[in-house]
Amino acid sequence: MPQTTPLPLHPLQHDFYSQPDVYDILHSPGTAHEVTILEKLAAAHARSDARVRSADYSPTQTWLEPACGSARYLRFAARRGYRVVGFDLKPEMIQYGQAKVKLAGLSHLSTLFTADMRDFDLAHPVPPIDFAFNLINTIRHLPSDAHALEHLAAMARVLKSKGAYAVGISLCAYGLEQPSEDVWVGKRARCTVSQVVQYIPPFGRRGDAARTERVISHITVTRAGVESHMDSSYALRGYNIAQWESLIERSPFTIAAVTDSEGDPITPHEPGYSVFILRPRR
Repeated sequence: MPQTTPLPLHPLQHDFYSQPDVYDILHSPGTAHEVTILEKLAAAHARSDARVRSADYSPTQTWLEPACGSARYLRFAARRGYRVVGFDLKPEMIQYGQAKVKLAGLSHLSTLFTADMRDFDLAHPVPPIDFAFNLINTIRHLPSDAHALEHLAAMARVLKSKGAYAVGISLCAYGLEQPSEDVWVGKRARCTVSQVVQYIPPFGRRGDAARTERVISHITVTRAGVESHMDSSYALRGYNIAQWESLIERSPFTIAAVTDSEGDPITPHEPGYSVFILRPRR
C-alpha cells in the first residue's frame, strides 16, 4: 500500500497569557455589565470623589487594576470617562492593551505598564487612586501570605485615604469541596475561543502545598475554520474566611463591606465568591 503523510498535529501552546488577543476574546463577554457593577461599588465606597453621574458630568475618579491582563475593564471604564491605570507582568498583555486604547483614542485617559503586583508603584509613577479593583481570584495568584501582604502594602501606598479597593475572591472550605469544571466561550469576527477549566480544590488549611488549588485549562481557538489548542495549568492560593480576615488584619486595610458579584451586600461564606471592599486604615 502506498504510504500516506500523517496530518500535522494542531499546535499546542502552553502559555495562554502570552496570547492577549485570545485572552481578550474569551473574557470580553459581559465586560460592560461588570464595569457597571464597578461603578456601583465606586460610587458607594470610594468616598474621596464619589459624585452622582449626570448628563453634563464627566467622571473624574482615577481607577487602578492590578494584574489587568488585556485591560478589558479599564478600556471600558476609560470609554465612560474615567482615568485608568493598570499593570501586568506580561508585556504582551500591556502592549495589546496600549494598542487598543490608542486605537480608541483613549490614551490621554489610560496609563498601562509592566510590573509585579508586589512593588508596582516602585516600577512606575502612579497617581493617587480613588478606586481599585482586583476581581475573579487574581489576588490568589500570589503564592504566599507574605507576597499578598507586600501587594496590599503597595496598594495602600497609592490609594487615597478615603478610596476603596474591591477584591473578588473565592473562599475555600477545606476538605468539603469536590473537583469541578467550567466552560467559557467568546466570539469576535471569525474567531471563536472556548475554554474548559477544571478546578482541583485545596485539601488542607496548613502548609503551602495543602492550600494550593490547581487549575487546569484547555483552550480551543477556531479562526476562519482552522483549529488550534492551548493547554495550561496554574496554582491559586487558598483562603478560608479566617485566613482571609487574618491576612487583612495584618495589612494596612480594613474590611468595609462585602458584596456579591452584582455589588449587593452579602455575608461571606465558604465555599463561595465574594467581593471584599477594603479601605485604608486611618
